[in-house]
Amino acid sequence: MSWLELVIAAAGATAGYLLKFYLDRTRAVEQRGFRDKRRHYRNLLLCLKSLREGKAEHHELLWFEYSFLWLHAPDSVIRSANSLVSKLREPSAGALDLAPLVGALLLEIRRDMGFRRSGLQTKDFQGKLG
Repeated sequence: MSWLELVIAAAGATAGYLLKFYLDRTRAVEQRGFRDKRRHYRNLLLCLKSLREGKAEHHELLWFEYSFLWLHAPDSVIRSANSLVSKLREPSAGALDLAPLVGALLLEIRRDMGFRRSGLQTKDFQGKLG
């Protein structure tokens, strides 16, 4: 083996190692972002439920999580959350009024979390908020 072949083999091995290192780091960052986003979405829904039940203990956290949406969530999730928050502010809003809005928010969150081709619709949400 000549010195040129050794240099080429070493360069190829180095390039392969660097590519693998880069891809592993990128995957780790994406996974961490996915976990963080899932945690924030869960906290948002828990805060909305708590607020609807008349508990003010999570009021600060609700607005923190809502602000998180503006930084990291797609437009469709933000618009859906805006509709729900607007309805929650109405004193006359009942659980039946909120169910379709909660369903719409959950669908948008599901799409953002990877369920892009969901066959569900807002009317399929059978839960309630509050």
